[in-house]
Amino acid sequence: MTDRTFAQRLKSVMENDPELTEAGLATKAGLSNSVVRKILKGTTQNPRVDTAIKLCAALGTTLEDFMSGAFEAGRVEADTEAQHIRALLSQLSPRERRLLITYGEGLRDAQDSDNEEPLADGK
Repeated sequence: MTDRTFAQRLKSVMENDPELTEAGLATKAGLSNSVVRKILKGTTQNPRVDTAIKLCAALGTTLEDFMSGAFEAGRVEADTEAQHIRALLSQLSPRERRLLITYGEGLRDAQDSDNEEPLADGK
């Protein structure tokens, strides 16, 4: 069943992990308990994207992997470094996100240029 709502998927994950609580997930995601409770009760079937991203980051996955079922099926290992980056990203303003992307692209480009072979004429 691939067309389950976010709420249905989250409820299933919560039911299958006895150590995962509403309050614990809300705290880890930086959300209020009532937001998580509304999703789990089905009042909110598909939360805002930023809320869903925060919840997924708190679970150690991406929204894409969560909604595809890969996370629940255990096919995706939690990458703690990527999870940390996603958690930080969710706390930034849109302007700060653009700056971070620019910085990240600069780091990547600098690394790519360090790995390039020198040209035949020494340039």
